[in-house]
Amino acid sequence: MEFILSLIEKGGFVMYPLLLISLYSWYIIVERALNLRSSNYLPGNLKELKLLIQKGDYEGALKLTELSEHPFSKAVRITLMEFLKGRKEKGYLLQLMEGELASIVPKVEKNLIILSVIASVAPLLGLFGTITGLIKVFSAFALTQDEQALNLLAKGISEALVAAATGLAVAIPSLLAYWIFKAIGNNILDKVSEEAKEIVNSLE
Repeated sequence: MEFILSLIEKGGFVMYPLLLISLYSWYIIVERALNLRSSNYLPGNLKELKLLIQKGDYEGALKLTELSEHPFSKAVRITLMEFLKGRKEKGYLLQLMEGELASIVPKVEKNLIILSVIASVAPLLGLFGTITGLIKVFSAFALTQDEQALNLLAKGISEALVAAATGLAVAIPSLLAYWIFKAIGNNILDKVSEEAKEIVNSLE
């Protein structure tokens, strides 16, 4: 704690917003690490559901989807209901199912845009702190008293370096986490799409 307070003192006022967005970015990183997994976006009874459809037991599959309000189960239920009404076109059924599954996309990409913004803003805040620190450096040369000039010079250089380093320290993990979670999210959406296509193709 003393180290953080020392950094804030050395880095100037820009350290406060940097600290806030750093805490928020790590909150998002932890939340995404815990929740961004395919098991959260596919129903637990998916294997049983696919087996019933492959066997042609559409009524049984329909009843199974009614046991869950999972978005994927809901999409399968709506698709099965259309199929049982006589709509056999695979293209139409797949489009219908993928339309219902579109609600999953915002959940998979939750808060990723915020990580991207933090990764962009943090270095700019660090740069702003660097500029204010350099202003203090040049102000030191305007002083007539040598001791005061040296103190202000040292403080200005310290503020410039600490602010720049902190901005990068906040931005780098945010940017890295953004691309990692983006890749994981794309894999999850691909898996959901593949499962949807497999179910539609199983309808005969």
